[in-house]
Amino acid sequence: MAALRLHASRFWREYTRMRTAILFLSALVLVVMVGSFVPQQNTSPQPKVDEFLAAHPNLNGLATHLGLPLTQVFVSPLLYVLLASLYIALAACVVRRGRALVVRTLRHYPHTPQYWGEWGSWLFHSSFFLLLIAVVWGKATGFEGIVTVTEGQRITEARGSFDTLREGLLFDGHHAGYQVQLNSFRVTYQSTGAPADFVSNTTVYRDGRAVLTKDIRVNDFLGYDDVDFYQQDYGFAPRLVVRNPRGDTVFDAPVELFGDTKSAQLGVLKVPGFDYTIPAANQPIQLGARLVLYPDARTMAHVGADGSIDPSRTEYAPGGPEARNPVLQVQLFVGDLGLRHPQSVNDLDTSGMQPYFADARTAPLALGSSLELPLRGADCTDPVAAGCFTLSFTQLPMYSLFHVKKDNGVPFVYGAFALAMTGLLTKLYLRPLLERRARRGRRVVELDYAWLASVAREGAVEPEEGELARAGSDGAPSATSSGGT
Repeated sequence: MAALRLHASRFWREYTRMRTAILFLSALVLVVMVGSFVPQQNTSPQPKVDEFLAAHPNLNGLATHLGLPLTQVFVSPLLYVLLASLYIALAACVVRRGRALVVRTLRHYPHTPQYWGEWGSWLFHSSFFLLLIAVVWGKATGFEGIVTVTEGQRITEARGSFDTLREGLLFDGHHAGYQVQLNSFRVTYQSTGAPADFVSNTTVYRDGRAVLTKDIRVNDFLGYDDVDFYQQDYGFAPRLVVRNPRGDTVFDAPVELFGDTKSAQLGVLKVPGFDYTIPAANQPIQLGARLVLYPDARTMAHVGADGSIDPSRTEYAPGGPEARNPVLQVQLFVGDLGLRHPQSVNDLDTSGMQPYFADARTAPLALGSSLELPLRGADCTDPVAAGCFTLSFTQLPMYSLFHVKKDNGVPFVYGAFALAMTGLLTKLYLRPLLERRARRGRRVVELDYAWLASVAREGAVEPEEGELARAGSDGAPSATSSGGT
């Protein structure tokens, strides 16, 4: 039993050392870096998350077995274990040093530079607990989510406007209800094609009245009524118009496209209310399409299987990210979209559909042009008899993707920062200043090594550089400056 207690004591002493806490902190930084580079559930666009999972299934599976699902890093078991380990070690240090400081103060020990240095160290370590309170309180009483707004559109700060939304356990469910309009979006590119700057010009409306207009950039967010809008991403949202064979407009809206590269963005078109029944069919058909947008399309000749060039067909390839020659590649399907079952708005279920073209080819659609296609018959010389419908590409607005959050823990974060800075300034500047003043006055600079050892529980503490330790005649340790006698 004595040996077990000895081993437990040694383990606890090593566990509560500062170097152990630094190891835990370093591991936390690595985990957070993973979360910064990998798209995360509920805080990144869902298409990007799905794309990452599809591209790296084995890597994500291995990481998940290790307690770190790559798209859920900030709610992973490994992160919680590291946080708990770090804060248990810090708690032991803070409680031990705090108790010793209170005892020393109540017993009216001399307020030496060492005393003030220990207070600074204690304040710095305590600030981490205030930071933990800030994070927990902010997450529990607030919310965060993703919202997408197309140029000219206005969204309401309410649950129904979010693409994804995560509310805290203590959130009261009250959203502000004001509106945010994306007036315009502009982006400039470097010579390499990477974005140099992208800006969303927005206006906040309260009760139908404009109350604030602001440009949102990556490092310049919009804050109003305790809710913050951060610029996270952007993309193209081609406006498409679909008319059924009767000439009724059955779809007229922008379609948001996504993708890692802006030179080729992907999306889907769904028209469940096509409202047209082919003769001899027992139910109205629905229309769907897979879309690929080339904002700066490059033309290529179509090469047949025999190596000959077909001048009647032109193919397109991605160029740059700017909208110089927008072309939309459309792969059409007709049938049943399968909307009776849950599905992502960015996925097209073609199990109940068939390609419009027998060879499932794509049809190019340039900005400002239309496709007129028959549902029966070979062409649209007689649109009514052939049941022709039209698909038009009328405009190419852009959208902004905002990370929206309400965090009531921000005041506590500021308090933690102030506490940490006070502790560091006391430890690193006030204590040396007091020691220099004592040396200039040729006074003894007292160091209580016995007290330090009782606080740290790590045995004797060596004197700091520049100080000469000596034992007094009464056995109490003290130190003089190097220039003292």
